[in-house]
Amino acid sequence: MTDFIHEPYKAIHVRDVIKLSLDDLVNMISTLDSANAYWTDGVLFVAFAINESEELAKKEIEGETYMDKIIFTKYDRYTKTAKSSTNVEINVLNVQKSRLYRDLASWLKKQPIWNE
Repeated sequence: MTDFIHEPYKAIHVRDVIKLSLDDLVNMISTLDSANAYWTDGVLFVAFAINESEELAKKEIEGETYMDKIIFTKYDRYTKTAKSSTNVEINVLNVQKSRLYRDLASWLKKQPIWNE
């Protein structure tokens, strides 16, 4: 039988963190091919990876990855969709059970941008 080994990332390097209003986040996500946002611990967000390269693939094997940007807004309760004031609606995926995403929300809440 094949052994499966869960190996969480040791480090995730984030190049940019952008806080938007709910309206701006919903409108931005609605223009993407995959119009889904993620929610955990009071944070609605979308994350963008840096384009893959051979060098980044080596880092992945070593347990590190790089995110180009994380765009978020405060969003207290999970709902299946989020709607802007102009009635643009996007799907929201509840990732509350993901340790990685809970850690991300915790990290975001400690960044100076959280209270801006």
